[in-house]
Amino acid sequence: MRFEGFVQDLGYAIRLFRRTPGSTAILIFTLALGIGANTAVFSALEAVLLRPLPYRDSSRLVVIWERQKQAKGITKLFDLYSDYENWKTTSTSFEGFAAVSWSPQASPQRILTGHGPARTVFTVPVSADFFALLKSPALLGRTFDAVDSGRSCVAVLAYDFWQETLSADQGAIGRAIRLDDQACTVKGVMPRGFAFLPPEHNVAMWTLMTHPGRPDQFAVAVFARLKPNMAVSTAQQEIALLHQAAHRNDRWGALMEPITYDLHEEFTWLTGRNLRLSLLVLFGAVSFVLLICCVNVANLLLARAAGREREMAIRAALGSGSRRLLRQLFTENVLLAMVSSAAGIGLAAGGIHYFRIAHAVELPPGTAIELNASAFAFTGALALLTALLFGAIPAWKASRVDLNEALKAAGKSSSQGSRQHRFGKTLIVAEVALTSVLLASAGLLIQSMVRFAATPLGFRETGLLSASIQLPRNNYVDPARRVQVYDRLTTELGRIPELQGLAFSSTPPIRGGGSVDAIEVEGQPEPRQESLVDTTQQTVSPEYFRVMDTPLRAGRFFERFDSAASEPVAIVNEALVRKYFPERDPVGKHVRPFDAGNRSRSWFRVVGVVGDEKRQNVFREMDWDEAPVLFRPLSQNPPDAVNLLVRVTGASHAIGASIQERARAVAPDVPLERMQTVSELESEALAYPRFRATLLAMLAALAVMLAMVGLFGVLSHSVAQRTRELGIRMAVGARQSTVLAMILKEGLLLAGIGVFLGMGGALVLGRYFMTLLYGTRPGDPAVFAAVLLFLVPAAFFAMFIPARRASRVDPIRALNYE
Repeated sequence: MRFEGFVQDLGYAIRLFRRTPGSTAILIFTLALGIGANTAVFSALEAVLLRPLPYRDSSRLVVIWERQKQAKGITKLFDLYSDYENWKTTSTSFEGFAAVSWSPQASPQRILTGHGPARTVFTVPVSADFFALLKSPALLGRTFDAVDSGRSCVAVLAYDFWQETLSADQGAIGRAIRLDDQACTVKGVMPRGFAFLPPEHNVAMWTLMTHPGRPDQFAVAVFARLKPNMAVSTAQQEIALLHQAAHRNDRWGALMEPITYDLHEEFTWLTGRNLRLSLLVLFGAVSFVLLICCVNVANLLLARAAGREREMAIRAALGSGSRRLLRQLFTENVLLAMVSSAAGIGLAAGGIHYFRIAHAVELPPGTAIELNASAFAFTGALALLTALLFGAIPAWKASRVDLNEALKAAGKSSSQGSRQHRFGKTLIVAEVALTSVLLASAGLLIQSMVRFAATPLGFRETGLLSASIQLPRNNYVDPARRVQVYDRLTTELGRIPELQGLAFSSTPPIRGGGSVDAIEVEGQPEPRQESLVDTTQQTVSPEYFRVMDTPLRAGRFFERFDSAASEPVAIVNEALVRKYFPERDPVGKHVRPFDAGNRSRSWFRVVGVVGDEKRQNVFREMDWDEAPVLFRPLSQNPPDAVNLLVRVTGASHAIGASIQERARAVAPDVPLERMQTVSELESEALAYPRFRATLLAMLAALAVMLAMVGLFGVLSHSVAQRTRELGIRMAVGARQSTVLAMILKEGLLLAGIGVFLGMGGALVLGRYFMTLLYGTRPGDPAVFAAVLLFLVPAAFFAMFIPARRASRVDPIRALNYE
């Protein structure tokens, strides 16, 4: 009987929805928007935060960074190779260790030859136990083992590189490929999708890390696997003790301490400093949208319930109890939620597909956003939850019919209808409040992104192009040869008419980077302990500051006579002056990078002071750095990898092709790659802030649309319920303008209460995502004023049609209607 009753209820629900296809379609579409948005964002959240890493027993994997004790905020630096060796042989808390390095010191960019034009590939040096630590076998061949340690160069290829460069040749195993004009034996190919750090690079292969000459200076990231049931805190204590014992008598021990992090969390952090918080904020935003959808549907069902009072009264009079009526209404709600969920899954699939092809932001290694079993289970649970949220109160109210009241003449407004109308107003206040929270949050993120992007960076970006140049290390060991090839490139590229200027730099603009050290000033005490890692070194050609349009504050720029044979010189920026020369003129003074173990290093005479350039902050996404920088002339400190910077007029793409063609003519073995405008580099730095702000703005716009539809529906229903009242008012002399103002006042009051509550909620919630903001605060008056200026006209527009309809009620027809 129960099953037959369910079938009857289901059949009746289907017939009911078919009789009102328009309102049913609106209900389904409204819920599908909310459920689809939640499903899509949950799929991203599950993939990034909840799904285990794609390695066996990944919950026991950790990474160990060095932290600067005296530094403010987060610092995560590479470890010393000597510490890796020490921990590997003496630690008892771990099953195994592996060392990985993608720092410039490890030379990850290698030049591949023999497969088309010379080009750079990103190779990651790893220790022999790297793949064993991850328990990740090769697809073809094998990974590294102890036998490989004596070989000069061996590599394990990434699947995509093997497919694209070697045409998936299975015979490549055991053969050699040439990296930096050196033969490197291929030992294996990893499976499709295998990925590790760093997340922002397309890794071509992993090479076996050779033993460094000075393990106490070579920097690596140390990864480890905890023993079963070993707590991270316990392992951390052991690592700290080992580090303290090893560095008891050196400055590294006094300055640094090791910190152990869960690898899953660290993957997320390294991909995007605010990626975890961003996903949680977006999930909260789509949850608000779903609540707004449920409020709208609840209001529509309340209006429908008012029209079904007579039907429910008749069914109650024929013997249907409240439970029977509730079951019928609950069946209708569940059917509505399930159909909406199916449509929502379709919308989510479309959104996820667009995210994949658009490549809006970088994801952690090995992460793929997809509609899997977890997403479907979440959507199913969401369907039942929404059925309860939007349907419980309307169903309960509709099932509690008053037979005497409901069986009166059709069309009279009942007390139940009046109560439903009051409840609908309460829902509208909640809907507008939620919308205000979303709109204010989106405003804060948009304002932060705009201010972040508009911050002057200390140089002129317009017409500036950047490209990377990598010299084959084995062919350009002699510094003089490096200087010669840079001079030849300068001469040849300078003949391009559209080039206004050309320069080389060891550090790209905006992204920053380079070696970090402390500065020692001649005649002054040694740097303090907290200042041992505070200054970036950058090598530039003489035209660098003119090409970048960096202002000269004192002294002079580098000139051609600053050669390898002349006195070592340096230029410093204003940030370095503020730190090391707060009350003195640095021009003419002597400085050098501090090295307690080498007191015979040469001094550099400071010849100029330049303005600061802003760079991305490594540890804080929404922040620019003005770090101290020590500039060295290219002729005195020529690196084997530089960035070419050119200022051009005209179409940058056409000029870029000409630059590459002339560069190949000068040095065929030197690849010039990744040419892009500096504006594009800045756009990449804004990828996460822009994505967050755009998505939240879209959700806020959707919420506004839904809230205005809800407000329109409630006021329209109110006008219909108050037909007799409005007719009497008009009959006794009320003007149309009076009735219009009365309805508008009612709507504006609801909207005003909602906005007030929403602003308070935005002020409270904004404190939890302060790290996503730049140059603004949660209570920013400009943002709140913008919310008011946007919501009030929108609410007025939504209210005007019902108010106008109310003001045009015909008194005679209204009284006859009742």
